[in-house]
Amino acid sequence: MELNIRGRNLEITDRIRSHISEKLGQLESHLPSLSAVTVELSTEPTRAQRHRVVAQVTMNVSGSILRSEQRATNANAAINAAAEVLNRRIERYKGRTYRSERARQGTSLANQQAEEIARRDFPAEGEVLSDGNLVRIKKFEMEPMTVDAAAFQMGLLGHQFYMFLNSKTTRHIALYQRDDGNYGLIQPD
Repeated sequence: MELNIRGRNLEITDRIRSHISEKLGQLESHLPSLSAVTVELSTEPTRAQRHRVVAQVTMNVSGSILRSEQRATNANAAINAAAEVLNRRIERYKGRTYRSERARQGTSLANQQAEEIARRDFPAEGEVLSDGNLVRIKKFEMEPMTVDAAAFQMGLLGHQFYMFLNSKTTRHIALYQRDDGNYGLIQPD
């Protein structure tokens, strides 16, 4: 497992680094196909002391992304909370997709699409747009999937929206969760 630890407005000490390795090492034993983990710790000025340290953990498991973001009073508590959330998401992931046929299939189409995306020119962070600055760019591999699989992946990430490549129509679609708990799709004509 490749472990990347970054700190923003927070110094990553050896003690914090070893705590992260210990906690996420326990998760690795549940998920042998875990390839990469990115941990970002940061502090934010908030009124509530218990929400000042933010731990974001993103795991790459055979092309699926599991993510957790938790806040706490200190780095160790934030990592512990993020690890608990990831443990529940791993159980959900394993129960649905880990043993499924989809996880065993090859990803040649996804690799071809990733190479095509890598050749394109993208704007740079910090670029000035007409209504503000571009402050963050997220890149990810997009493999074809059904709407049901996209809804499941969105739940694993803990997001309210998810963009994916529909396996039936080969078009990009955005799936979002409505305030009433149902889902909606945004698709081009």
